[in-house]
Amino acid sequence: MKLSILALVLFTGCATPVVMLKNDKTGQIARCGGGTTGSVAGGAIGYSIEKDSDEKCARDYEAQGFRRAP
Repeated sequence: MKLSILALVLFTGCATPVVMLKNDKTGQIARCGGGTTGSVAGGAIGYSIEKDSDEKCARDYEAQGFRRAP
């Protein structure tokens, strides 16, 4: 039990920030980020790669008319 809680805390600490986006015309919500895959696989380098991927995700949605939610 303690080991699973420790693992959860460690992986949560390595998660990239979550970016929520909303399309005002359709009301659709999109989420980018919050992943731990890159940071678990490659430490700081993996985190940086994951963060870049998250930013590309947000830019792709913004190109479709979404805007970042506060």
